[in-house]
Amino acid sequence: MIRDTLLAPRCMRVANLVEDALMEAYIPFSMARSFRREDVPVPDVPDVPDHGAPGHGAPDFDAVLHEQLAGPDHRLAGINGELARIGTCDPGALALLLEASRCYLQKNDHLRQEYYAAQAFERAVAFGDRGAVAEAGMSLALSGCWTGGLYTARVHADRVAAHLDRADDTAVGRLLPLLTDLSWVESQLQRFAEAEAHQRRGMRVAEALEEWRHALLLRVLHGATLRELGRLGEAEQHTLHALRTAEARGHPDLVETALIALGEIALEAGDNERARELAEQARTVTPSRGPFEDAALALIGMTMLRTGSLRDGRDTVLEAVGGKRLPLVPVVGRARVYAVLASADSSLDQHGEAREWSRLAMSSALACGMNRAHGYAQLAHAEAVLGSDPDSAQRAADAACVAFERGRARLGLAAAYLMVGAAHGRKGRRRASQSALARSEELYRVSAAPVAADNVRLLRAAGRSAPAGDAGPGPGPIECLSPRELQVARLIARGSSNQQIASALDIKLNTVQVHVGRILRKLRVGSRVAVARVVMLAESTAVSDRAAVPAGGGN
Repeated sequence: MIRDTLLAPRCMRVANLVEDALMEAYIPFSMARSFRREDVPVPDVPDVPDHGAPGHGAPDFDAVLHEQLAGPDHRLAGINGELARIGTCDPGALALLLEASRCYLQKNDHLRQEYYAAQAFERAVAFGDRGAVAEAGMSLALSGCWTGGLYTARVHADRVAAHLDRADDTAVGRLLPLLTDLSWVESQLQRFAEAEAHQRRGMRVAEALEEWRHALLLRVLHGATLRELGRLGEAEQHTLHALRTAEARGHPDLVETALIALGEIALEAGDNERARELAEQARTVTPSRGPFEDAALALIGMTMLRTGSLRDGRDTVLEAVGGKRLPLVPVVGRARVYAVLASADSSLDQHGEAREWSRLAMSSALACGMNRAHGYAQLAHAEAVLGSDPDSAQRAADAACVAFERGRARLGLAAAYLMVGAAHGRKGRRRASQSALARSEELYRVSAAPVAADNVRLLRAAGRSAPAGDAGPGPGPIECLSPRELQVARLIARGSSNQQIASALDIKLNTVQVHVGRILRKLRVGSRVAVARVVMLAESTAVSDRAAVPAGGGN
């Protein structure tokens, strides 16, 4: 309501009064930190304890400052040395505090970034510097998306949005970095309408001013927002436009960013091979380790999981995200990664590990309190128990459907219905399984994810064509497989690697690779995971049908 008021030009005086009130009644850092949930995973920073808020058993800012005086980063050491010399109350300290917070953001050291940004915010309010208030507040909102301080992130994002919404395009042209950061924070807070509006405005202003770096980055962010909304076709168009422009204008870091963003779109669409190619291409753009190296590696790990390299894929993902606590993933996205890890370990029959990922997913979702995170946490639980307790998996998947409906997460909803169908198939409930799978396929097609939709169609065909009482090599689509290919497909469904399959069947590794290629072609799927799901649903449906046939046979 306040933001709508601020948008009206005739209410400029009211807007100024609102900002004055916000500057007077700002939330001190010590109070803002008290809103953080304790169950959110905290980044692993071995040399810095997980301090609480100042005044709550944590060192004050001076202690943090002096701790950093001997840091290895020369620029930060110089900034901290100057701050120690002049003191934070000096007017010259504000610019140094803001620069330090930006440096710690680039280093992914979000706890320290938060300390410096909070100190800068308090100094900016004391000096009455509106621009610095907005910049420091934006830094606090950014750090909150990583550390779990989402209440703080919302408060400061609202303040910055009010500051930008009443500025004309000329002023916004000077504030494009602020607008870019705000649009990312709003996406993390799942305020997609606001994020999309700011991204569109930023692109228009940046392109008019020929500020191409910001224009391209905003376009990539806009594509990411559209991807979250399940509009993959539009997302790909915007991101491809950004990629081509970045290549033409010679911005290799933005080329790398756009390639990773396109890979994420391809992954959501079910095109795992293209996602892998784009991620590998992104890693070759810059000769040294680029700023998005971890994102490219995580994308490669995800494609490995999708194509059946479960152990290697899981380990690659964990390496890319910084370990079990996922410090290199914003807090809102952690439940989604935990769901992927739960699926991998469940497929590897490591059910204890899968349940631990499920527990961490639920803890993360409760910490951020968002529907999408809750949906992925429920999917993580469903993945962890699907093999041992299909009924519990089905209930968790139903809960995920509700959460994704509330969060308007179309692709998450498609995945949830796919899990509902798999759980019903495990119990032999063919009609319920077919209904859930039909809904999943519909959602994938509406989202412009044809490969994912085609894979679900194969699952539906497996369920429909499983003949009662068939004792042949396999029901439905897997009837086309030879006996040896069916053995390989069943081992793929258990999560076995090619080397493990070769050992189990006492055949050469090259022979396994030939069989896997034939299986993919015959089943017309693009990944080992799709093979596993076809086999699982087809055989579970056939078993239930055979159990329903009366003794002595029958039609």
